[in-house]
Order: sequence, then structure tokens, then C-alpha cells
Amino acid sequence: MKQSYLLPNLFKKVGLCMVLPFTILCILCLTGVMDDVCIWMKMPALVSTTTESRWFFITESCIIDELSMLGLLVSLVFIALSREHDEDEMTVAIRMQSFVWSVWATSLIIILGILLIYDFAFIYFLCVAMYLYLLLYIIKFNFAMYRERRG
Repeated sequence: MKQSYLLPNLFKKVGLCMVLPFTILCILCLTGVMDDVCIWMKMPALVSTTTESRWFFITESCIIDELSMLGLLVSLVFIALSREHDEDEMTVAIRMQSFVWSVWATSLIIILGILLIYDFAFIYFLCVAMYLYLLLYIIKFNFAMYRERRG
């Protein structure tokens, strides 16, 4: 019996409902618009190197950044890893090709970013690059499925 690691199709609908608000919230956080609207909480931290190197401590952090990034990641995972209504062998093949294509494309974009983006802008680039793999996969897979269904 083949094991499927895909989520039920309902998760795709949930992810589609979540992706737009969390994308907007992430963009607002990246541009600094949300800096005045912070909810500060004590959070566990693994490591910090801002003033001195510290490990395993409690820090005060604005949780809107973390919640927006987690929400965007969960919504993209729900969209990317949900079963299609008509999941068959062709869908599995298209899914695998799309995964491989997105790894290559994301790797190339990250290499270009490493070579061409510097200073603090590189941190913003890395924040966006975290989601790039899933985003490119979703676009490639849905485009390939559209072309396959169309004929």
C-alpha cells in the first residue's frame, strides 16, 4: 500500500483563505509599517548576537512578526501539500517535476542574491527567500496542472 503524505483537499481551501492576509501582514512587517503596532511578549530564545552572544534565554519580542511569518508558512504548506480532487499518477509526476524545478529555480535565485545583494538588504532577501521555494512550487504545479487539464 502506498503511503500518501499529502493533506486532504480541504486544507488547500483553508490555505488559500489564509495566504492573502498573512502575505499582506508580512509585507507590512518587512516595510516597517507594523513597528508602531507591536504586541510585546516574553519569548524563549535560542541564541542572540545583538550585543553579546547569549544562549537559551528569555527575551522580550514583538510577536506580530513571528505570527505573520508562521501564518504565511502554514498557509503555503497547506496549499502546496494538499491533495488534488483528481490525484492520479500524472498528478504525482507533475508534482515531483514541480518540486525539482522549484528547488533549481530557488537555488539559482539564492545564488544570485548571495552574489548581488549586500548589507541589511540581504536580511530582507533571506526573509523572502524562505518562502520562495513553496511559492515557486505552487505556481509551477498549478500552471502545469492547468496545461494538463486544458489539453
